[in-house]
Amino acid sequence: MSLRHLLYLDSGGLASWFWQSGELSPGPRFEGDDAGLASFSTWLEQCRGAHFTLVADCVEEGFQVDTTPHVVGPDRRALIARKQNQHFYGSPYATAISLGRERAGRRDERILFAALTRPALLDPWMERLRTADVVLTGITSPALLLQHVLRQHVRSHARLLVVTLTPAGLRQTLFEDGNLRFSRLATSAESHTAAWGAAIPFEVQKTYQYLVTQRVIARGTPIVTAVLAHEGDMAAVRNACVDSDVLRYVLVDPVERAQSLGLRRPPADSDSSTLLLHVAARENSAAQFAPARDRLAWRWWIARRIAVACGLVGMSAALLFASKTVFDTRALRQSIEEIGLDTQARHLRYERLLATLPKLPVSLDALQAGVGGFERFDHLALGPADSLVRLSRAIDRHPGIELKRLEWSLAAEALDRANGARPANTTTAPNAPSQTPVRDMLTLEATLPSSAGLSQREAVMAINALLDDIRREGAIEASIVRLPFEYTSDRTLRSSTGPREPESRFVLKASYPEGRPR
Repeated sequence: MSLRHLLYLDSGGLASWFWQSGELSPGPRFEGDDAGLASFSTWLEQCRGAHFTLVADCVEEGFQVDTTPHVVGPDRRALIARKQNQHFYGSPYATAISLGRERAGRRDERILFAALTRPALLDPWMERLRTADVVLTGITSPALLLQHVLRQHVRSHARLLVVTLTPAGLRQTLFEDGNLRFSRLATSAESHTAAWGAAIPFEVQKTYQYLVTQRVIARGTPIVTAVLAHEGDMAAVRNACVDSDVLRYVLVDPVERAQSLGLRRPPADSDSSTLLLHVAARENSAAQFAPARDRLAWRWWIARRIAVACGLVGMSAALLFASKTVFDTRALRQSIEEIGLDTQARHLRYERLLATLPKLPVSLDALQAGVGGFERFDHLALGPADSLVRLSRAIDRHPGIELKRLEWSLAAEALDRANGARPANTTTAPNAPSQTPVRDMLTLEATLPSSAGLSQREAVMAINALLDDIRREGAIEASIVRLPFEYTSDRTLRSSTGPREPESRFVLKASYPEGRPR
């Protein structure tokens, strides 16, 4: 993992630490005077582009629990900002932690508002960090970090008071239902000596009384108190911390917690600052005190990392797709080669089979043409039965017309195709002889009824009616060859010109498509 710079701030000054891959090493320490600030600025110039996390361990902290209507988005941010300004006016180093929603009523949201209430302690150091070319990841405090140090203990107890020793003093932090509720730093003289264990019962009792007074807990509420004490201090702490009706003490070894958290160099005493700094380097919690403008470089750094990660993922996906495409292309080429080889083998097998057959006396095309001709003759042998049936239906509608003579012949459709028409449903198979479609040609000679006394006009109308019926019965073409009287375009057709000649005949011609009788 990349190198991280950790800054531990207390009332005495600022200490720097270096963290990389779970190993902490101390750096220079800077006092809070002008000389210390100048040295800090010079040191920041040597750490351009580095990532810094500030841990503020000071007495001036505030914790307030308030209920707000459950809103989301910009309305929630505006509401939280207004509440922070009400509780901690003038301090830009504030945060809000959701404690969940109430189960009754409007189900309002319970929020813990926390802040560092003495901005003057942080402002000189923050001004140097803002002007330097460094990346500030956030500002946190031991109260926000202890939940990660004792995660299992916090979750297993309804109320847990954690007592830790740091260079700033003796800190007591209350967790309720797994969430941070309150924290207090005691800077008594006993907390800075080897007999710090003797000061624990006194400070814990003061904290308990304060919580009862502030109605955070009810009087007589039992609380489990976890004390982080090194093995060398456990005997003294155990002797000093005696259980009572409301307080039950549990000792936690910081060495065991360091191993569980992945800290390579466990603490050599009961000082918990190294555990807190290690957690600050590993955990990027949403709850922190730095204003948004001070973390702008950190957000840009995260955005760049996300963009690079997305680019790498896209490039990996493209490489995988390209590899799959190459694999599929090779498999397709191999399949094509196999199909080609199989086709060649089948062709050779076919040629060998043909070589074993006796040779025909004629060519294959001539044989196919002959077979097609025989099939054609067999089809034509059916006769004009279908055409005669259709013609008889048309003549039956005109009982006065008497059929005298009927001729049948076959006519090719070549002339029609030459005129641009193409018979429907005709396809030519490859290597098949060309077949010319034919028609049934019927030429009929008939007479009109002689007793009707029809005029020439009426005779023409009767013949045309017969032609229309012949066409309705499926005739492709129907035409008049000869009328029963002389009729030319230069003569006038009269309605009555005297009686017609007896037995005056007319001749019609009709063509039908070839087909089987129905």
